[in-house]
Amino acid sequence: MSNVAKNKPLNIESLSLLFQQLAQLESAGIPIAVAVGLIKTKDANLQKRLTHMQQLISAGASVASAGFKLGVFNHTHQTILSAAENSGKLAEIYQQLATYYANKYSRNKKIKSRLYLPAVTLLLALFIEPIPLLVNSTISVETYLGLSLGRFILIACVLFIASKLPSLFQSLFYRLQLQLSKVKGWVIRRQMNEFLLMLATLLDAGVMFSEALPLAVATIKNTDLRARFDRAIRDCHSGDSVTHILSKVKGMPSVALQIIHTGEESGKLATSVHHYAKREADMINLADDALAEWLPRLFYTAVALWMSASLLGF
Repeated sequence: MSNVAKNKPLNIESLSLLFQQLAQLESAGIPIAVAVGLIKTKDANLQKRLTHMQQLISAGASVASAGFKLGVFNHTHQTILSAAENSGKLAEIYQQLATYYANKYSRNKKIKSRLYLPAVTLLLALFIEPIPLLVNSTISVETYLGLSLGRFILIACVLFIASKLPSLFQSLFYRLQLQLSKVKGWVIRRQMNEFLLMLATLLDAGVMFSEALPLAVATIKNTDLRARFDRAIRDCHSGDSVTHILSKVKGMPSVALQIIHTGEESGKLATSVHHYAKREADMINLADDALAEWLPRLFYTAVALWMSASLLGF
């Protein structure tokens, strides 16, 4: 069982499907020890962990502690689910987590799917563009392969290196994200919304704000942006209002602070934050859809102009 516990964290798709099934089974009133055994997954490794998880729950462990011990849940999940078990809101929290991860998976899948056709178009362009020179015997077959396949390999290497640069120079990469005016607003808006969605889920599960804040902040990928919350985390035990504590965070949306203040005053903080973050997420998705719609078109236009210029001898 120890080998199972050392497995890597689940990916977004697996978490989405797992929490969705848990929400359905919990809503149906099926005991968790039985429910875990009914979960279906194509991931054989996860299925093995679920089998061990069922054994731990049958022996008296909670779903949160059993899942955390086996690497099915991370520390944030454990805290959320432990609080949800105590408050009797497991089904609702399962569904919120399922929606959270389903939206993330959908966005990632949409972006990748939009990249496939441009990639194929570029590949075809690389091989088609030198063909007239080959047909006219201006270049040899070896030169043709050097121009087409060689450029393809070069572009692939450049893209591979570019994909690794953020992790190799993480601190510099995150700092640049918040310094480039065209990128700064895009990054802050999305990562702040991720933070608010997780904060709302934690609060709704019954986690105290002082414990929920650092867990929600940990979901922010940009370390420089995350560091802006250091003072708020230090002050979260001070007894000040949530609004006052979060107002010290540079970049916190003013509308979000107004919603938080209203939620505190009405005693519905978690609900207010969740509704705001969900509306903001919907607006972000619309903006991302529009961007994903136009970027391929600009790419196709650039490729078409490049091929036309090459054929005309420019």
